[in-house]
Amino acid sequence: MSRTNRPPLSLSRMIGKMKLPGRENKTAVVVGTVTDDVRILHVPKLKVCALQGRGTVLLSGPRKGRKVYRHFGKAPGTPHRHTKPYVRSKGRKFERARGRRASRGYKN
Repeated sequence: MSRTNRPPLSLSRMIGKMKLPGRENKTAVVVGTVTDDVRILHVPKLKVCALQGRGTVLLSGPRKGRKVYRHFGKAPGTPHRHTKPYVRSKGRKFERARGRRASRGYKN
């Protein structure tokens, strides 16, 4: 089936397929997208190999491991903070003057 017409596989359907006899300790291989199902409160232990995961905590990994969390927290200019600023570029002329060097007025 083409990629645009391939339907996603819900987590509840995958759990039902893996409960069949003879499928313990097997890996579920999905050529497509595995989507979350809010109707399921307890997800049994599964081994899943899928191309994509949508809305699933099972497949998304740790939330704090994302790159965007480097920018959250206290303001980048305040003392003893290691928050990464949003900069246009990392060149010589961008955010390198006042507040960044003690020789240019002050240093936070």
